[in-house]
This record gives sequence, C-alpha cells and structure tokens, in this order.
Amino acid sequence: MSIQLDFRTLSLTLMLFSLVFGFGMFAYSRAHPKFSGIKTIGVGYFLIGGGCVLLGLRHFIHDFASIVLSNTVIIMGVVLIYRGLFSFLGISLRFERWLSPTLVVLLAAVLYFYTFHIPDVNLRIQAFSIAFAVACFIGASGLLQHREIHNRMVAKMLIGMFLLVGAFFIFRLLWSFFEIPPDDFMKAGLLSALAVIAGEFLVILSSFSTIWMASDELQDELSEMARVDPLTGIYNRRAFDECCDIEFSRAQRSGTSFAIIMCDLDHFKRVNDEHGHHIGDEVLRRFAAILKDRIRQHDVVARFGGEEFVLLLPDNNTEQGLQVAEQLRAITAATQITIDGDISLTLSASFGVAHYCAGDSDWSAVLHRADNALYAAKKEGRNRVVDLATAAGYT
Repeated sequence: MSIQLDFRTLSLTLMLFSLVFGFGMFAYSRAHPKFSGIKTIGVGYFLIGGGCVLLGLRHFIHDFASIVLSNTVIIMGVVLIYRGLFSFLGISLRFERWLSPTLVVLLAAVLYFYTFHIPDVNLRIQAFSIAFAVACFIGASGLLQHREIHNRMVAKMLIGMFLLVGAFFIFRLLWSFFEIPPDDFMKAGLLSALAVIAGEFLVILSSFSTIWMASDELQDELSEMARVDPLTGIYNRRAFDECCDIEFSRAQRSGTSFAIIMCDLDHFKRVNDEHGHHIGDEVLRRFAAILKDRIRQHDVVARFGGEEFVLLLPDNNTEQGLQVAEQLRAITAATQITIDGDISLTLSASFGVAHYCAGDSDWSAVLHRADNALYAAKKEGRNRVVDLATAAGYT
C-alpha cells in the first residue's frame, strides 16, 4: 500500500509554521535587541513561507512565480536562517559571502531554463535538491568550525539538523535518477512531500535552538549580575563567598594555604559629607580599580560592603599577603584622584591580613581573623597593614 501525502496541504502547513515562527522571531528580536541575527532568521522563515504560498498556487499563477520564484525564495530563506545563526554566534565564513549568492543565482537560472526553454520536472527537482543540500552543508560547516558555542547540546542539534536535512536532499537527488520523471511536480511522489516535512523540521528546530541559546545567554547575564557589585564592577559578597568555598575545599584537599585581606578606606565618611555621595561613589570605583589592576589573574577582589573591600589570594600565606597588602596601601596613598576637574583627593586605606590554618573548620575563620587585623589597623592610626599576630589583642 503506497503512502499518499497531499503536496498542497503540506505546503500550507509549512507556510503556517514559517509565518508563525517568523513573527515569533521578530517579536523576540524586538524584546531583546541585543541579540543580532534573530531578525534575519525571522526574515528567512517569512521567505520560506512566501515560497510555499507560491508553490502551492501551481497551475493557478504564472509558472515563473510558482516554479522559479517560489523555489529560489525558499533557498534564500534557508540561506538567511544560517546567516542569522552565524550572526547570532559571531561566526564568519569568507567563502559563504560569495557562495550563497552564487548558489541562489545559479538555481534561479537553472530553474528558468528548465521551465521555459527545455521543460523538465526531474531536472528542476535535482537542481533544487542540490541547492538545498549545499545550503544545509554551509550551515553545518560554519557551526562545526565554531568551537565557542556555550551550549554544546544546542550546537550538536543544529549541526545534526543541517546534516540530516542536507543528507535527505542528497538522497532525493540520487533517487530522482532512478524514478520515472513525473509529468506534474504537484504529483511528484512521496519524496517531494517529505521534502516539505524536512523544511518544517528545519524551521521548528532552528527556531527552538535559537531561543534556547538566547535564553541561556540571558540566564548567564542574570547570574553574573547577581555576582557583581553594580557600583564598582567587581565581585560582591555573594560571589566572594562562593570563591572562598571553592578555595577552602581545595586547601583542605591539597594542603595548600590561602590569604584573605580585608581593607577599608580611611575617613571615607568625610568624603561623602564634604563632597557628596556622587563623589564618594567615584572614589569607591577608583579604589576598586586600584585593587583589581594590581592583583594576579586568579586572585579575587570583592566589595564587602560600604567602603570595605576584601581580597582572596590562593596559594599565599600571611607573609605573602602582607607584601601584597603593603603594595596596595602604598599605591593607594600615592594616588591623587581628580574628579570633575576641580576636586582633588588623596586617599589612604587600612589593611588586615590572615591566612588559612589547618585547624580552621571554615574559611569564615580566616575572614574573622583578617577582620580583627583590619580593626587593629584602624585602632593603631589607619593607613597601615596589620596581620593576625600584631592584632592578637583585638580578638
């Protein structure tokens, strides 16, 4: 028993899918303009939908529109889908810039020739199958060369989609050499109907994957925002706690040490009172920049609260921590901050240093000792560095 699939009905469903997902992409792009390429994908869906409309009107409109224009527009839609994905992911293929337009122009020329000069349905099917397969393989090629896609599962889905659809059209091309050429494309058989279903698969999966990747990026941004102090641009207390959890576990496993430095801007309240909070905010930003620019890449600096900052120095003991703190203290004291051209401030900061000991049950014990050392530095006159030993009287 042969399977019969109505070509016009399938074309109508592909048109509906394409238009719905096209409008969805446009709406998503408008809501999230930071994502490039999504609107391009939406235009690609509209072209596929428009091509299906023309294709479904075969025998009702001129052959140029229902054959040449319809198939060419569909391939243009596929091209825009992978171009939109490339733009979204930051992929650049030099050969694609000329290959895609060449592919579209050649297809249009071949379809025109075998429609009006030497009418041949089978050769038109072969030409369209080649064009669709090449377009899919270009899409897969770009994704395969791009190794920085955050969600590898989505990348594999997109690559698999392009390869699978491309392989189907290669099979359709090869099969066309053995089947009896149809007199009417609208009755071309099961594979032509399955080609429409392959188009639906392409539209649905590419749109799903794009929104998935965009959602992942938005989630990463929200997660990063929750870890970053909005005023200074460095880590906040929450992120610092997470880093300390990791470093404490590593120190327990490997027997290494780490140092924590607590620091506080001296007489910061005076800056706010005399110059206003907007100047105070700028001072905090400048001090955070001093700390961030003069530590190692794997060290952590965070705003602890108010004018207090804290640093985590992996693989450091108190002596090394003291050296880092003294360098930061000296640089801070030597820095002249000019704001708005007419406000010049000289800052100083106090530092308390402590390191991890094998008997510590939690990293907060190290933080507590560093805080005590900072308190001692304040009591002893500010603008100085104090470690746990010299802060023993402040526990």
